Amino acid sequence: MSRKLEEKTRVEVPEDRLGHYDVLVDNETTRITFHRIEKGECSGWHKHEYDYVGYHFGDSEVQIERGDGDAPSTMASKTGVATFYEVGVGFEHNVTVLSDAPLIALEIEYKKP
Repeated sequence: MSRKLEEKTRVEVPEDRLGHYDVLVDNETTRITFHRIEKGECSGWHKHEYDYVGYHFGDSEVQIERGDGDAPSTMASKTGVATFYEVGVGFEHNVTVLSDAPLIALEIEYKKP
């Protein structure tokens, strides 16, 4: 995950509702982050500073809140079906898991064009 918006997260997301993530690689060209977020948990508010792609593993449904005031949207993924997305530099957002199954995902950010 890129730039965490810690103050906004502290105000809007209870600490016990924050999901888990690990930065697997963070070097001069690439950042790879593994996410595991359980039902009712959130990613916390953040904004990706670089172009990135994401891949979801397994069944899950998430709500995506945007910091620009747009209405929240949802995204679902299914086991056996690739849920892959490509995003530009990104936007301020918070992801909440709606499904019983956790969100398990990799995000890959490209630091250099």
